[in-house]
Amino acid sequence: MSALDPRTPEDAKRVGDEARLLYTTAVAEIAGFKQQQWHVANYGVLAYAAIVSVSRLLIPPIHMYEKALLGLIAVGVCAIGWSLIRMFHNSIQVRRERLTYLRSTQMSEEFLLAWRAGRSAEEMPDLPEEKTKLEPLFRGVFLLGLAATLWLLWR
Repeated sequence: MSALDPRTPEDAKRVGDEARLLYTTAVAEIAGFKQQQWHVANYGVLAYAAIVSVSRLLIPPIHMYEKALLGLIAVGVCAIGWSLIRMFHNSIQVRRERLTYLRSTQMSEEFLLAWRAGRSAEEMPDLPEEKTKLEPLFRGVFLLGLAATLWLLWR
């Protein structure tokens, strides 16, 4: 007997409650991770602006070693932001796969029909790897921000 094949009504209720809890938790975690991705991107842009501002606030002319240090900090901001965005993206993918598994094993046909908005499984397959991903947008923000910061530092 597997955990997904309960034999008693109490077991069926427990499995249903656990599936509902897991589903709700996974959805909330995805929303939280997406919000964290936006925060990381926003703080990255803010850090780039601070780096450029510091270079403008230093008494001119800014020395070469100061430009190099600020440039290294900008590269660090990009590297840290890039890795955090990737970490959150991977976490989102795991939760999406979990939701797909729950939908395919624990949800009724009525639920699945409503979830697919009346479409068949062929018309609207549940493919977590094909969901819209914002990771390329966030990575682009970090790369463009780094390029703009370095350009403003060295012009």
